[in-house]
Amino acid sequence: MIYLVSVIFVFSLLVFIHELGHFLAAKLFGVRVERFSIGYPPRLFGVKIGDTDYCVSAIPFGGYVKMSGMIDESMDTRIKGEPYEFNSKPAWQKAIIISAGVLMNALMALVILTGIFWLEGEKVIPTTVVGYVQEGSIGQKVGFQKLDKILAVNGQRVQNWNEISQAFLNRLGTEIRFQVERRGQTVELVFRKDDLKEEKSEQLGIYPFIPAEVGGVLSGMPAARAGLQEGDRIVAINGRPVADWQEMTEIVRQNADREITLTVLRGSQTLEVRLTPMAETEIAEDGSRKIVGKIGIQAVSFVERRPLTFTQSVKRGFQQAYFTGNMIIKSIGWLLTGKKSPKEVIGGPIMISKMAGDFARTGFINLMELVAYLSIMLAIINILPLPVLDGGHLAIITVEAIRRKPLSTQTKMRIQQIGMALILMLIVFVIYNDIQKIFF
Repeated sequence: MIYLVSVIFVFSLLVFIHELGHFLAAKLFGVRVERFSIGYPPRLFGVKIGDTDYCVSAIPFGGYVKMSGMIDESMDTRIKGEPYEFNSKPAWQKAIIISAGVLMNALMALVILTGIFWLEGEKVIPTTVVGYVQEGSIGQKVGFQKLDKILAVNGQRVQNWNEISQAFLNRLGTEIRFQVERRGQTVELVFRKDDLKEEKSEQLGIYPFIPAEVGGVLSGMPAARAGLQEGDRIVAINGRPVADWQEMTEIVRQNADREITLTVLRGSQTLEVRLTPMAETEIAEDGSRKIVGKIGIQAVSFVERRPLTFTQSVKRGFQQAYFTGNMIIKSIGWLLTGKKSPKEVIGGPIMISKMAGDFARTGFINLMELVAYLSIMLAIINILPLPVLDGGHLAIITVEAIRRKPLSTQTKMRIQQIGMALILMLIVFVIYNDIQKIFF
């Protein structure tokens, strides 16, 4: 149920805010709004107030504002030349009206991100030490090893994991050089431009060092029954020293239904705790099943929250919005140049629904953060010069301004029909792509 409620909330909010931008701009310049629709035609239900029909339409994942004297998704060709019609307004007013939805999405994202930074502060992972290198990842190919300390990225010093991630993502598509301290020596690791073609290469596959400290104990599990407590530091298992959370977890997983002895630091005391990891079945990405051991503990939170003033929050909101938009534009570029496949880059309504449910489970603020990122994505996608999208309408306005006369109604209709067909095919494709990614 949380997935359904979350996706309805996310899509409705995104579409409403976007179309509200068009609506308010149209009213500002005296354009009559005939319909404010959530979803694409045909119309399902709604209510008419004044000149405007506020309604919900059949094809989801979008919406539109129908203005008098404008040929759009409604395929209405009635243009009378009345002063309240969209087509009667000067090009600069039409451009503002069409751009208002994108601007509204960008503004909403900025407001949400600023609010999150102001309320929550900035989340920082205060380490540059690698705790885990994922098997088969691009990070392993580049040469990262456990306990590497990352000193700089392309000569820029890094102080925490956030700076490493941002420096890497900002430079994707170029050669990236990591200066790393390894066993007292400095080595250089290089992410080459061609490495971007590797699947999931935008995810470096390295993770920060996390100490083997208990952050939470799940009731009814072996750790709780054995008396482990929050704050306990596990330093050895069966006499074998463990360096971090990942190493500790791997040993526990290998000992399903076999008793193990944990050496635990609790304050100034050293304790020996005996317990038997519970056997559970896990399904790997390739569909294979594996029995693993679990004891029911959670890692200690390794994230620092640094409070920000309102001015700092606005600045960080701008920076995060710009960073997100830049990554989306890069992804589109990788798709167009063949560096990334549609399967890797494109996510549709099913994937967004899953993300919305997952984010909602972790709290309303996290769900709103997802809304902000999706709002930026919606703004960028909508401004692309494709038929039906806002960018397509802007392209028509630009062509008409250059020609100093409007395109024919028949030409505009043909453009919209092609655009609607492309949108429907894209919806089918992204849904198929989502099913492949999630279920197969």
